[in-house]
Amino acid sequence: MIVLLAGLLAATGCTRPGDTRQSEAQTAPSPTTTAMRLDKPKRLLDRWPESVDRSLRETAQHNLGDLKKLLSGEPTSAIGTAYVTWEGEYSPERGWHRPAGGSTVVISGVSGTISEPTAALDATFATLTHLTTVAPTAPGPLGGEARCGTGQNKGTHVEVCGWTDNHTVALVTFTGFPAAQTRADDFRQIRAQLENPVR
Repeated sequence: MIVLLAGLLAATGCTRPGDTRQSEAQTAPSPTTTAMRLDKPKRLLDRWPESVDRSLRETAQHNLGDLKKLLSGEPTSAIGTAYVTWEGEYSPERGWHRPAGGSTVVISGVSGTISEPTAALDATFATLTHLTTVAPTAPGPLGGEARCGTGQNKGTHVEVCGWTDNHTVALVTFTGFPAAQTRADDFRQIRAQLENPVR
């Protein structure tokens, strides 16, 4: 099952079909003639550095095993890492750690051939039990289908957005950001930065 933030959002499924289906107005055609791949940027959205927190990065990489099962064949690329809105702090007692109030973005995604994109997204969100709401969101200019859901982790707000098309499936988890503002716009910008045509 998909593990997000060390088991925070894993397990038995709480979404309802009506929560996760997307209207035709929100679903754009997925590119079918151009193969796509996922690339890891040095800085996310040109401003957030990659996290040095081993547990966050291991969580992101652990998710790749389940995402790869959604492909028809072998993956052509994969990304599993995390980014932070702070530079990190180090102390001899604690090592690298997150300062109070820091926010993180955990990314897990694979590319290859996805024969049933909607079914792949259904399967991915069905495992995220602590999301109290899941709703369609605009996928952006790359098309396909996208959804976002929100939840809580020990009082910390979490928002998970995912997308799928004929070539990629991925999850982006935002933790520690203000609950009053959705991260859907950031999600679409992140997708545009990660997903690129194969050259």
